[in-house]
Amino acid sequence: MFAVSSTRRWVFGLLLALMAVTFIGLAGCSKEEAVDPYVYDSLRRITRGDTMSVGFTFEIDAPELEYVKGDVAIIRDGNLLEFLVGNDLEHTYGNMAKTLLGVKKVFTPQPTHLVIERIKRNGIVEADSIPRPTGYVLPRLLRSGAIDQEMAGAPLPKMGWKVKDYDEAVSIYMPENEGDELKTVKSAYLDFVYRPRIGLADSVAANPSEKDFTWYAIGEETSMELVDITPGAVFMLELLLEKDLPLIGAFTVTSMESEYRARKVVHEGLGHVLGTMRLEWFQYANTYVAGYDDK
Repeated sequence: MFAVSSTRRWVFGLLLALMAVTFIGLAGCSKEEAVDPYVYDSLRRITRGDTMSVGFTFEIDAPELEYVKGDVAIIRDGNLLEFLVGNDLEHTYGNMAKTLLGVKKVFTPQPTHLVIERIKRNGIVEADSIPRPTGYVLPRLLRSGAIDQEMAGAPLPKMGWKVKDYDEAVSIYMPENEGDELKTVKSAYLDFVYRPRIGLADSVAANPSEKDFTWYAIGEETSMELVDITPGAVFMLELLLEKDLPLIGAFTVTSMESEYRARKVVHEGLGHVLGTMRLEWFQYANTYVAGYDDK
């Protein structure tokens, strides 16, 4: 009896020891198997959907930026544009050189973009769980198939202000009858500006607010005010201005100044202001940007 009991106690003790070792091993394995949620890969593979990650979280080398303002930056990948979003990137991105960025691929608002959530330098996490900025605006990009490639071109910058030239412009660019569909044409302007609109009261012109500013496309003798421009399009127009690039796109003339006395006035930097027009879309690299949104 004593021998049997001793044997049982010995076997029971051995089993307890083995179980303890097993639990310790499992605990160790669980720590080793903790997976970083940010899957590392190149920007191109991530944006093309070649790399999968739970929660669409990725890690990339901090890329070179094409343009940045406020919370939004553009990364140029060949002729394709990718958008990076983070808090005050305009002033903070310079400190992110040679880091790894933990980003989340976000699908709304369009276009698909990357939001910075983590910053790692030399293997050490400097910032984590970075909150996404609110209220940021992205341009609406159009597929090439949505653009009428056969749209007629027209020399809008050559429009004149004198009676004969004005009448010709009206006959070409304005609907023949009231209620007819507006006409849209492709054209290009070498110069365009963002400035206080003409016709402001002297007291307002001396200290204009943001609502008193507008965009003008400047031609050889005349200018046209651009109306109904979306905030996302403004971001891209500012990019064109910074890079001194022309404004190439589709324009719809919406009104013409019928008063000769008003057309005759020469405005500094603008010449004769002839009317208003919508910027339907414009081009940057191989990307088409919506300038007007009728939705």
